[in-house]
Amino acid sequence: MTSSPDRPRYFGLDCLRATAMLLGVVYHAMLFRGFVSAGPPGQIGPPGMSGASGWLQDWLHSFRMPLFFLISGFFSAMMFEKYGVGKYVRRRWTRIGVPLVVGLFTFVPAYILTRDAVSSRPAGSGGMPFGPPPGRGNGALNPPPGFGPGGQSPGGPNDIAFGPPPGGIGTPFGADGKVSERIFGSSDRYFHLNHLWFLWYLLVFVTLTPPVVWCLDRIVRVAILTRAADWLGRWFTGPILFPVALGLVGVPALVAAAGPFGRGLGLSLAIFRGFPDFLWQLDPDMGFYAIDFLAGWWLYRQRMALPTLAKLWLLNLIVGIAAFSTAMWLNPRFGPPGSAPATLSDSARMAGLALYSLGSAFTAVGLLGVFQRFFDRPTRTGRYLADTALWVYLAHQPLVIVGLAVVGPLGWPWWAQTAMVSVGAVAFGLLLFEAIVRPTPLIHLFGPAGRSSPDRDSSQNAVQCEANTHQDDPITPPADLNDLRVTSQAKIAHG
Repeated sequence: MTSSPDRPRYFGLDCLRATAMLLGVVYHAMLFRGFVSAGPPGQIGPPGMSGASGWLQDWLHSFRMPLFFLISGFFSAMMFEKYGVGKYVRRRWTRIGVPLVVGLFTFVPAYILTRDAVSSRPAGSGGMPFGPPPGRGNGALNPPPGFGPGGQSPGGPNDIAFGPPPGGIGTPFGADGKVSERIFGSSDRYFHLNHLWFLWYLLVFVTLTPPVVWCLDRIVRVAILTRAADWLGRWFTGPILFPVALGLVGVPALVAAAGPFGRGLGLSLAIFRGFPDFLWQLDPDMGFYAIDFLAGWWLYRQRMALPTLAKLWLLNLIVGIAAFSTAMWLNPRFGPPGSAPATLSDSARMAGLALYSLGSAFTAVGLLGVFQRFFDRPTRTGRYLADTALWVYLAHQPLVIVGLAVVGPLGWPWWAQTAMVSVGAVAFGLLLFEAIVRPTPLIHLFGPAGRSSPDRDSSQNAVQCEANTHQDDPITPPADLNDLRVTSQAKIAHG
């Protein structure tokens, strides 16, 4: 099996998805700083969330996960085309579902235990300056003002809720989904989705997208001539219209997902869903991310547009950042300390959400163009990061908490703390990968898919076959080949 011009290696997209995951470490280093920093006097909003720090955090949140689902949809469509429905579903449920279940009982409890241990330390000792909430004997984190537990926002409707909203979304098992409490009792808080929510969403998307796409194909091709449908596909994936269409289609879904503060994506409510309650919960932001996944699936079918998107990377980034910045200006989250939150008119709120959605789409497509233009080649670093990014992201939260507890008392600026904690968490995560994942069967869960032994695969065709197998995984494909012969083949495949 050799690579062909119709199925080239997408080295740039491999690296971009790994980057999107690693940016999650940076994002959480900033987000968790809001829980562990006292903050300067007179700041606006919760501690660690004002000024350039708040803007950067919100900007990362606006495009990072939409970008991840966009690329995952692209690679999922490629895998579906290659394997067909049966093998596609089996591989996806194995490579996504098994790490999800394992992580629920390992990574999430490790994060909660670490958070509780750090938060129990007294203020000024390097731990969190706020301990367990009064009257709550479980040692849960007591957030600072503006982060109300259980969805109760003490500072007003524009504050961020720290937990799920009262009443939740109705389920067959009760308004809040109490099965987790019945199974685990007072320990149920250790088994929430937390940062594994993206694996649950991805598992839903990869399962439901094939029948949805099949139905849409039949509807479109019955209602519109086949040639006209193909023309529309090329038109909507044009270099300008693709981010515009993606942003506009996402506006209704963003309106449903915006939450009480109404200025873009909030924290996913799936974070607070317990096991197995999340299995029958439909959270409002799922629709927004599903649109990005479907757009990636669509983009694979129109993949000849990728070189043109790469040429317009700078324009798309400029438009995306400008749209996001304008949305933030229109929809401020917080008013001055002690004042009532600003009330926005419906038209201003809708304009802000539309600009937010467009900013997310243009930024994601712009970064896709950056990596396609400048990183679409095999490198050892790119391959290594793509191999390890999933593990680092799954394991990073306890490392970030500990890092903030160590760095916080040093009094460094927010950007220095963020950089130090992020680099330290990634480095330690990579050490753990080399120590406990690579030498053990865990490599089959958290490493690259279908890795072959170099001793067995010595021919050109075998190595190229390995490369194609690696890229099948829509979570952790590698971005490099360890052989100059394969590099030559990759260049030929790219034309």
